[in-house]
Amino acid sequence: MYKNSINIPIPNGIHTRIAAMIVHKSTELKNKYGVNLYIRNLSTKEPLAISMLALISLKIKQNEVIEVSCREDSEKGQKSVLELCNFITKDIITNNPMLSKIDDIIEENTIAYEQIVKNIPVGILVIDTNGYITAMNDYSLKIVDKQLKDVIGRHIKDIIPTSDLLNVVLSKERRVGETQYINNHLVITNRSPIFSNNNVIGALGVFQDISELIGIKELNEKFSKILETSHDLICFIDERRIISYVNPSYEKHFGIKSSEIVGKDLLQISPNGLRIKVFNTKKPVENVVHRKDNISIVTTVEPLFIDGIFKGVISISKSVNELKDLVKKLEDSEEELRYYKEELKRHTKLSSSFSSIIGCSSSLKDCSIMAQKASQSTSTVLIRGESGTGKELIAKAIHNNSNRNDKPFVRVNCAAIPENLLESELFGYEKGAFTGAVKSKPGKFNIANGGTIFLDEIGDMPTSMQVKLLRVLQEREFESVGGLTTQIVDVRIIAATNRNLEKMIEEDKFREDLYYRLNVISIMLPPLRHRREDINLLVEHFIEKISTKLDKNVRDIDKKTLMYLQEYHWPGNIRELENIIERAINMCENSIITEKDLPFYIKNENSTNNNLINLRNGELQPLEEYEKEIITLAIRKYKSYNKTGKALGITHRTVSLKCKKYGIDINNLIWRQ
Repeated sequence: MYKNSINIPIPNGIHTRIAAMIVHKSTELKNKYGVNLYIRNLSTKEPLAISMLALISLKIKQNEVIEVSCREDSEKGQKSVLELCNFITKDIITNNPMLSKIDDIIEENTIAYEQIVKNIPVGILVIDTNGYITAMNDYSLKIVDKQLKDVIGRHIKDIIPTSDLLNVVLSKERRVGETQYINNHLVITNRSPIFSNNNVIGALGVFQDISELIGIKELNEKFSKILETSHDLICFIDERRIISYVNPSYEKHFGIKSSEIVGKDLLQISPNGLRIKVFNTKKPVENVVHRKDNISIVTTVEPLFIDGIFKGVISISKSVNELKDLVKKLEDSEEELRYYKEELKRHTKLSSSFSSIIGCSSSLKDCSIMAQKASQSTSTVLIRGESGTGKELIAKAIHNNSNRNDKPFVRVNCAAIPENLLESELFGYEKGAFTGAVKSKPGKFNIANGGTIFLDEIGDMPTSMQVKLLRVLQEREFESVGGLTTQIVDVRIIAATNRNLEKMIEEDKFREDLYYRLNVISIMLPPLRHRREDINLLVEHFIEKISTKLDKNVRDIDKKTLMYLQEYHWPGNIRELENIIERAINMCENSIITEKDLPFYIKNENSTNNNLINLRNGELQPLEEYEKEIITLAIRKYKSYNKTGKALGITHRTVSLKCKKYGIDINNLIWRQ
């Protein structure tokens, strides 16, 4: 390349008349030397081929330095550049007063034209015959988000990949009312060739952002947001087979930038794909699973018609893996919802704070203080106590008083779940992990993630599961049944038991390392017989609660009946007391509970009468009544047919038949304790 810099001595700079003279001289030199000449002022990066459009767009003023150049560094090229420089600096200057007046008029008109073009609220863009940008106004620069110095002399496709102005130069035909995407702006554009003496010297594009049109702005904004935030992979192809738009999800999924494919012919990008098929046939394809870049995707491609005129195609795709993830999340959500529905149906409704724990005994207060401190920690808690002492109530209170109270509280009864199902219940399973696993299912640890899991009856957990629980406690990770990936969870564990874990460790029925992991904060709940001073408060609470639930007008209990309750040994603890009060309210015929509303074993336990059989109103009852009462008491105490049979000296089958005969529901008796 050969170039030469000169200072413009021409008054008013290079305006229309001077530009015409320079173009004319440049044409003469091209015919003479066969060399194309270019011009550049110092504010632009790229030189422009000398033309009327280029010279006027550069707005070269008097005393401004410009650069004249040619692409080849030959003798002819040098002569051509130097002759044009001499022409501009010496030959073109004239003192003709008439020409000076004409120049002034031209300059005024040029300034007015520039002001109009600069401030008009539509985009104006001009290219020369080679597709190089010679002019862009402020509106168009705002749309492409660039400065003038960065675009003048650049090829139109480098700045606006979707531009079709060069085709307008070639076809010499005007095109009106077409839409296109420019830098994520949907615009409506008119394109026209520029003629001089019946020769095309460039093309003009005039466009406006559709969002600025009255009545369309809000709709376009919503449309743009839908496209930008959609997880679907969206691509538009216009009627010329040019890719006009891809959304951010498309870019992210395929690891490309829109500038790399927008504005290109679909035939170059994907010559054998579904989009080219629909473009050619004008017939849609729906939900086709295929592979693209070694990724399985589901694609729907639709042709676009406006007033019966074909306007291109739109493709909407989604990764198969993403669909699988969505299905899994849906299944997890359904499982979590099912769990919470079951929890809501539970008969015993748990309170949500320490204020609902009824009692004033010192032993209970010590437990409450310990539980409150535990709630401010994330350490594992082990709650111990007899059945029915309220271990779950304490666990729930700890959770609700912690910073995890807005996360799930999940209860698992380790004794109620068969050993072969416990692992899948806790950790979940994958589809096909075993016979009957027709779909994946999340475990209780998944559901409790971020919150608290309450492992009730931890002493009944099989030793095989104790090892896996120990890993969760130590590493905070696990694998689901049939799963290949390790899942990380953030779960606070609260365990509870009514069994002697220390003795179980000696008998190798409970792992010592798990015991020490669980027993970080230990809370020992006292049985009801050791806190008899709380019975009055508990009775009062249960009368109010259960009367409301049963819609009964029972408001109090007489002193003698209350004394019976205080003297009873309560093997079933608070749960048994609540059930006794509920029975009494059902039996009560007025507003005060009396001794006749209590079961006979409550009244007879502390009776001075040493007889095994007590009379009712001085009369004996039928033998079956005594048999039913004895079996009920035994079932309540021993909790199984086998143990009950041994205690009564009969077979477990006989116990089972007697229970069936008298309508004794063993599960209901045990649960209600």
